[in-house]
Amino acid sequence: MPRPAMDSGEQVGEKRARERPLLERGWRYTLVGLVCAIAHNAIMIAVDQVGVHYLLGTVISFLAVTPIGYALHSRFTFAEPLRLKAFTRFVGGVATAYPVSVAMMIVLCSGLGLSVAIATPIATVALFVWNFAAAHWAILPRLYLRRR
Repeated sequence: MPRPAMDSGEQVGEKRARERPLLERGWRYTLVGLVCAIAHNAIMIAVDQVGVHYLLGTVISFLAVTPIGYALHSRFTFAEPLRLKAFTRFVGGVATAYPVSVAMMIVLCSGLGLSVAIATPIATVALFVWNFAAAHWAILPRLYLRRR
């Protein structure tokens, strides 16, 4: 079955995807992920140190780190322009991991009695793979994700 003709936006997205193959995106994703993880952990620990509950800390971190992560992944990881539709999908992808993150914090902090400073890095590492897949889905053009 012949493929439908691509519009210029799809052609540009496909060209960018070829210019930034998965291996290169992988190390770039890891670097941006590390920046976001450090920011998240710093926010969580700082919020805990001033006496704010870790569940509120997760909301504060989500609101602060998500736009930064989107901007860095779009421009640096994927070489894509900033687009509202992609940002909305990115927020959706991150938001789907949010309940898992909260549940992990509840289990680790309230259930197992770990400090926020110990529990947050554990939860961060556990969510890395999900966030990698969600970022690819949100930012890369749909055409690039299809099989050839």
